[in-house]
Amino acid sequence: MKVLITGASGLLGREIFNIFTKSNHDVTGLCFSRPREGLLQHDITDLKATEALIKKIKPELVIHSAAQRFPDKMESESEKSWNLNVTSTKALSELTQEVGGRMIYISTDYVYDGEAAPYSADAQTNPTNKYGLSKLEGENVIRNVDSNIILRIPVLYGNVQNLKESAFTCLLDVVRDKKPAKISSYEVRCPAHTKDIAKILLDLATQLKSVQGGVYQWSGLEKMSKWDVVKLLENELNLDTCHLEEVNGPSSGAPRPRDVEMDRSKLTDLGISHHTDFKTGFVDAIKPFL
Repeated sequence: MKVLITGASGLLGREIFNIFTKSNHDVTGLCFSRPREGLLQHDITDLKATEALIKKIKPELVIHSAAQRFPDKMESESEKSWNLNVTSTKALSELTQEVGGRMIYISTDYVYDGEAAPYSADAQTNPTNKYGLSKLEGENVIRNVDSNIILRIPVLYGNVQNLKESAFTCLLDVVRDKKPAKISSYEVRCPAHTKDIAKILLDLATQLKSVQGGVYQWSGLEKMSKWDVVKLLENELNLDTCHLEEVNGPSSGAPRPRDVEMDRSKLTDLGISHHTDFKTGFVDAIKPFL
């Protein structure tokens, strides 16, 4: 199958590219801000160039993982981020349909307000920040194509190139910095390993002829706050956290929902389920930085 992957040099995109390549698909991976050997550097917000590229490659499947995924950056760079998260998504959907392909759009649990977890795939959406709003609007602008698949995923961790790539791995720096800081135990997430999401996408691609368009969701099986991760680092790696203070209220910065666990049944009903134990996967992910 001809597969086009956007954001292929990113945290999730790298795993998607690797697993699809190893599965003998004809893969084109796109990157932009982080060039990498084996990938095509391309700005997907350049709509004319993107049109030419799609018409040249004629992908059977487009996995759209490129996005501005950091809520605080979304607040400070809203126009640039909106073009990436929404405008380019609409164009990719239209172009993919034009060449006869299907699209899987990577969305987020941040489309929910965190007040009524766990959320079914058809639950009411209500984003609390610009990032969630942009990803929801990305969903909305591609819903006119019935064959499009929307995959909502949680916060990710995995084989990071630097600790700042994940909202959870970056906490290792906070712990080792020794500077006093306040860490929230208020917001809880259901983190997923990037390898698990890549495997889910491969399973969807394998079943693509029979999988209906619409919204699918995956959450990890453990609920973790940032404070929980800090205590895990203390217990598993014997790191001192005395300089850190637990805060029972919301984190600073862009508003974040309280609890956005998502129902996984639409995927499990297809026989699709991949989960890495968080403690094991997380410690393995940060080992290169110890």
